[in-house]
Amino acid sequence: MMRRLHWDIALRQANDPGHGLSAFLSRLSVFGMVIAISLLLAALSVMNGFEREMRVRILNLVPHVTVRGFVADAEWDTVQSQLEQSPSVTRQNRFTDIDVLFVVRGDAHVTRLTITDADALTAYGVYLRPKVESLEAGELVIGAHLATALGVTVGDTISTLFSTGGNENTLRPSTLRIVSVLDSGTEIDHVFSMAGEGTAAINESSRGSGLALSLTDPLEAPRYTRYLRDTLPPSFWVTDWTSAQGNLYQAIQLSRQIVALMLASLLIIAIFNVVTSLVLVVSDRRAPSSMLRAIGLSRTDIAQIFVIQGTLIGVGGAMLGAIFGLLLALIIPSGVQLVEMGTGSPLLDTAVYPLAYVPVHIRLQDFLLVPGVALALSIVSCALPAFAAANLPITEGLRESR
Repeated sequence: MMRRLHWDIALRQANDPGHGLSAFLSRLSVFGMVIAISLLLAALSVMNGFEREMRVRILNLVPHVTVRGFVADAEWDTVQSQLEQSPSVTRQNRFTDIDVLFVVRGDAHVTRLTITDADALTAYGVYLRPKVESLEAGELVIGAHLATALGVTVGDTISTLFSTGGNENTLRPSTLRIVSVLDSGTEIDHVFSMAGEGTAAINESSRGSGLALSLTDPLEAPRYTRYLRDTLPPSFWVTDWTSAQGNLYQAIQLSRQIVALMLASLLIIAIFNVVTSLVLVVSDRRAPSSMLRAIGLSRTDIAQIFVIQGTLIGVGGAMLGAIFGLLLALIIPSGVQLVEMGTGSPLLDTAVYPLAYVPVHIRLQDFLLVPGVALALSIVSCALPAFAAANLPITEGLRESR
């Protein structure tokens, strides 16, 4: 019976339909928590999206580990046989890459051209327009932004100049036909170009080649790179994706931590707002609290009433914050598209950012952890004003009620 009385009084104080100071401060505290939690969850969802796209999209388009060397084909065959036994390697492709000069209607563009075997297109399949299964001699797949910069499309031919290497080091012309365009929505579209293995005129000029490896876990690439450096002959050298994309991944992780820290500070301010609000509520309810003490309620009962009121504020703020945070995270991609349509320009340009869109990845653990921590902090923080209310002198409160 007494416990029900505690809840009834706390609910009346927190949800007074009138214009009392106690109800107003309670609503203000809930509003502050809702803003802080929803913004924190939405920001975490965006940063989770960038991290996921980095791992799933960008890292699927680049080799996780690259083995290079100027050796005979027999040695490459031996290395490939060894790697086939490794459970960490999911795919390996032999390739040759050289600097080429693309010439289209008098305009020239220098890029790095990769010549690889037919099944290397497997990793790019969902991003190819149109989708192609393999590349033949003289066929080319080019990045969407690079194609736009050159003013070419599928079916066009590109004149190329490449170095023959060796002592003469002369330029040799060739012609490649575009059979597909890579449109991944990432910065890779600016530089990607891949030709079929049978492009004989180019292959004749190659002096070295490499092996592109895909791993079951891209984050294990540095460890696997060290393993290969220790086991392969010194005629090979090994690198991993962190040498080219590592700074980007670290920047995403750092941005995530900074944003989380900033918004966590906002959450702490919201919790502090709960404390100050309860302190003012205690001051506002001095007379009613003294009357309750006078009719028989103990100090513990008074403290429990204000703890329950603080808990109600925390529960309301946590639940509403999680709901609005989820809604905000869901509408962010559509909101970005509306902004881009209104301004007529992309909000994110892959010349500056790794992605041309704002990704969102909602993680259940974030939507449980953040509101849970906020609720726990609000319950703990309301203990001080609750004990202050319990220790108010009865006579002073009754004098104020007169």
